[in-house]
Amino acid sequence: MNRLTERYKIARLIARKVSGTISEEEADELDAWVELSARHREEVTRIEGRLREDIRQGCKLNMTGEWNMFQQKFSRKRSIRWWRYSAAIVVVGVCAIFGVLQLQETKTPVQIARSVENNVKEYKAKLILDDGSSVDITDTTRHVVIACEGTSIMASESGLRYELGDSLPVSAPVKYNTLVVPRGGEYELLLADGTRVWMNSESKLVYPVQFPGERREVEMEGEVCFLVAKNERQPFIVKTKGVSVEVLGTFFNVEAYPGDQAITTTLVEGRVNVSDGQRHYIMSPNQQVVAGDGQFVVRDVDATEVVCWIEGVCYFSEASLENIMDKLARWYDVEVFFASESAKEAHFSLEIERYDNIATVLSKIEKTGRVKFKINGRIITVEE
Repeated sequence: MNRLTERYKIARLIARKVSGTISEEEADELDAWVELSARHREEVTRIEGRLREDIRQGCKLNMTGEWNMFQQKFSRKRSIRWWRYSAAIVVVGVCAIFGVLQLQETKTPVQIARSVENNVKEYKAKLILDDGSSVDITDTTRHVVIACEGTSIMASESGLRYELGDSLPVSAPVKYNTLVVPRGGEYELLLADGTRVWMNSESKLVYPVQFPGERREVEMEGEVCFLVAKNERQPFIVKTKGVSVEVLGTFFNVEAYPGDQAITTTLVEGRVNVSDGQRHYIMSPNQQVVAGDGQFVVRDVDATEVVCWIEGVCYFSEASLENIMDKLARWYDVEVFFASESAKEAHFSLEIERYDNIATVLSKIEKTGRVKFKINGRIITVEE
């Protein structure tokens, strides 16, 4: 049984348990799955609690209709293909409840304004050179070549690429470039050492034009995904807000926006050493470390769900509406206002095709009947 099929089955068992229609054999199967890991136990407990609360509040659990809707939706899901492998991405939680996200039929019409402009994938960034000069790069940029310290910087519609020319002596001063991605944009970058970088909206990366020393160091803020070129003699180090991530060659994601209280590092492949100056932890694949602001927490995750944004697919598993809207604000370059503070704590699990019109995205949430959205220009108001 592949992983996606397994998730379908477990989701249906959870919903049947809550609705009181689960058979003895199915209950044993669900119990066996729960006992496989602490994460499974926490997941089922959380989802059951959400469903029971919704039922208490009068939500109708339409098992047959919602399960069929879920199957039709997810049977069309594609596999996410990355650099060297493919992985099926599965959303876990109430939305998937998979089918029980309370996408029940509601008599209340969706109130989303349709005047919001279509949002399409935008490759755009500002490259700031060591001397302070800058170049604006967009998805219409064609074959711009900048010479810098023996390195050619190639800017095109597919991203920014550094091609190493003459190597600098170790004693030579290191020159740094900065790449800034604004709200509503994203960008890809190939560093001089062969490391591949994906930058999400409202992110910044400071990096050397070449890596002549004993270490390859970069600084970042926002959300950046790294596929690091292996070089055991020259570790790659990412620094952000007092936390450092050291690797030799691996695939990982770091989220560290200016307003975040902590830095979240998620490992897809390889090993990394995360340190906040006082504590450190050597991560294994499918682990996540949340460090900063006095905390240092290690937890197991499905790393593919975290990094799938580089392919334009975003998953939220039991995420607060405040967290979801923060991300949408960056992706679509909009401002969000909550008319009700309690709406921030509503939790949802859902999948977003990142380049859908934002009205389409918001309507998925509004169909739950739990919140409404009003749009005025680039301002979105959330109401209960």
